[in-house]
Formats: sequence, structure tokens, C-alpha cells
Amino acid sequence: MIRSRWLYILFTTLFFISGSFGSAFWSGNVCEASDNIVLKMNHQFPENTAGSKIDKWFAEQIKKETNGRISIRIFWSNGLGKPRDNLSLLARGAIDMAGMSAGYFPDEMPLLAAPNSIPMAMDDVCQASLIMKAFLERIPDIHKEAADLGIRPIFFHVLNPYLLVSKRPVTQLSDLQGMRIRTWGNEMAELVRSVGGKPVPLFLPDLNDAFKHDIIDGCPFSVDLTLSYNIHKLARHITEVTLWEGPSWGVWIGTETWNRLSVDEQTIFIETAEKARKKDISMARKSGHEARQVLIDKGIEFHPFPESQTIEWKQKSPDYFSRFIDQMERQGKGRAAKQMVDIWQKIRKHNRCTENGE
Repeated sequence: MIRSRWLYILFTTLFFISGSFGSAFWSGNVCEASDNIVLKMNHQFPENTAGSKIDKWFAEQIKKETNGRISIRIFWSNGLGKPRDNLSLLARGAIDMAGMSAGYFPDEMPLLAAPNSIPMAMDDVCQASLIMKAFLERIPDIHKEAADLGIRPIFFHVLNPYLLVSKRPVTQLSDLQGMRIRTWGNEMAELVRSVGGKPVPLFLPDLNDAFKHDIIDGCPFSVDLTLSYNIHKLARHITEVTLWEGPSWGVWIGTETWNRLSVDEQTIFIETAEKARKKDISMARKSGHEARQVLIDKGIEFHPFPESQTIEWKQKSPDYFSRFIDQMERQGKGRAAKQMVDIWQKIRKHNRCTENGE
């Protein structure tokens, strides 16, 4: 009798607890009884990069502006899944947010991937940031493409120019013949092939091992990321040719998670994202200047690359814009692609970084 009574009390208590706290489980994340929300964010970069510090600031601001109701817990260096897994993890609600590059998904999101992939098409971080901001504001098909995948872009980072980082000196096009170079997407591979190089598609976490085991001879990388990833210990030559410049990884949120936020909370995300975008420009430029000096002090050799050779390289490469438009027309996205290229070329023509920023 006594045993039955205690069992009754136990089950009654468990039922009460599950009823009180059951509603605290939201999108796979545990919330406190006060309905505070913790959003899980998988991040493809380590915590020490310039852009990662912006994302950390963004998370802190969201918590502050929502009076602690919303917290973003960031799992750095692919702590919740590999870069290629982010899209499916977001779509099925396994994570709430992600720091991921659209360029890893050229087939799933071709419009969003293009600025992250097309080489030799931008000049500095200010252009890159303005171009992506304009796309988000003026190209509805950009948002539709993301929405169809169950995700929403919040803002995009920029990276300093991707120069050629290599094990041996490269000072002219002929040095690239047979060289194994890390690429992503489709366009960078075409750029490498156009001068007789051998493209090797790799994700960022694989770079160090690829250099260590002689899988690659070089890779396009910014000076600050070369330092952050310790690539300078494996490849001690940097050629002053910009292979790629543009928007980098985006901060994304799952559509279902976004729709569960109140209008006021969504507004906080949008306004904080714009502040983060502007901070990102100055942070990236400062990081680039500082990293270059550190690399020089460490004995890394910087090699000039003749402008005539850069021009010849571009001439050997495909017309990426025309090809992009043709590809998008076959997918019913030709109008959006033409709008993007028009905006892209106008901003590139009329905007460059000033001494103080945009």
C-alpha cells in the first residue's frame, strides 16, 4: 500500500514537470521556464578570425537588445556538422542558425552562390559588402531561392582579397602549369584550368592536411586567414594576384525559427545585422593590414605579379557573367541573374573603399 502511494506521488510529480516544462522545448533547443530561447548556430570558421569576432558581437547584441530572451550559442569550427551538412541541418531544424558559405552549394542556391564563387570580379571588401546588400534589398528571387530551401539570409561577411598562397614562388602564368590548387564551386576550378593548373575541390577544414600531405601546392587565401589557419607554416610564398574577392559566409537562420520570432525580435535581428555588416568592413581591413605585417615579420615572401599576366589570365578565362546568365536562364532565373550582373557592374564601377570605410 505504501509502495503504491509512493509510486502515485512519483508519477504525479513527473507528469507535472513534463507539463510545466514541455513547452520549453523549441526547435530542438531547451528554453528556461521564463521562455528564454537558445538558438544553436553551427559555424564553419574558428573563433579567432576577424569575421568570427563580428558574429560573436552579433550574438551578444541580440541577447542585449532582447533583454536576455534570445541567446545564440555558436559552435565554432563545424562543431555541429561539416560545412556541407549545414543546409540540411537548417532545413530539418537540427540547428537554428549557421555561419556558412553559399559557394558550397552552387547547385542548390545558384543565385546566392555566384558572388561567393565568380573570380576576379570585385576589387575590395567595400564593393563586396555593398553588392551583397543590394542583392538582398533589390532582388526578390534571392530570398525566394533561400526560402525554397527553408532558410533565410541575415547578413554576409566579407573577406580580404584571396591572393595565391603556395609552397613555391609563383611570379608568372607559366609557373601555374600543373600546379594543384584548392578550389570551391565551379568557377574557381575554371580559372585554375584556364592556365594549366589542376583544381582540387576542398573545404576549409581540409586545407592544412592537404598541404601537409602534398595534395595541393597552393590555394587562394587572404593574408589574415593564412595566419589564422596557420597555413603560413606550410606554404611560405604569397603572390600578389587577387584570384577572388567578394562576400564570404553568410549568417543564416532556419525559416521555421525565424517565423517563431516576434515582429519586434525580427526587427532587432535586421537592425543588428546592418550594424554588424558595417563593422565587418572595418574589422576585415584592419585584420588584413595587421596580418600582412605579421607574415612579413615571420619571413613569408610576397611576390609581385605583372599586371600584363593578370590581364592575360582574365582573357584565357571564361566570360563568367555571360555564362552565369545563360545558366540561370535555363533554370528560369535569367531575369534575376541579369539584374544581379547589372547591379554588380555598376557598384564595381562607382564604389571603392575610402580611407574610413565605405
